[in-house]
Amino acid sequence: MTTQNYILYRTAAFMYQPGYAYTQGETPSVPAAQVSSPVGTVIGTQQMSSLTGVTAPDGFAYALDAAGKYSAGSIYTPSTEYTLSGNSTATAGTPLTLTLTPDNDGPGADTTVTLSDGNAGGTFSADTVTFSGCTNTAQTVTYTPKAAGTVTISATNTDGLTNPASLTVTVAAATTS
Repeated sequence: MTTQNYILYRTAAFMYQPGYAYTQGETPSVPAAQVSSPVGTVIGTQQMSSLTGVTAPDGFAYALDAAGKYSAGSIYTPSTEYTLSGNSTATAGTPLTLTLTPDNDGPGADTTVTLSDGNAGGTFSADTVTFSGCTNTAQTVTYTPKAAGTVTISATNTDGLTNPASLTVTVAAATTS
């Protein structure tokens, strides 16, 4: 059985109300609540084979940290979205580089992103890319448009991140020599 490193982190801040004292007959000044442990604080790490059957308590969540990047006390901010970028112009038959980048500290689990050109007939160097859990490393692929025209490239993911806006590429005809 293969195990991986998971972190347990706060999804809600841990607050406390400082005590205060006053003399009878006086109006007390109540101190503001204090944040003892902010959202994102890593509470601990665990080696587990999966999260199947594991439920995090209220105010906490687990995230796959395969690289072991986060220790107890560090701050982890999970991705909520990712971007898709690349040139808006291309030439038929010539590869165009596309970059997909998760925000914040990366998704809480390995997340697969699938690319599409809406059946325009072009080819991707890879139809899918994977963002590793707790890693915000950009992934690149190339797209080679088949013919002149306008192509809309879109991306969808498996982990509930907000998908980026589609990328519209104006493709020029290949020049012949």
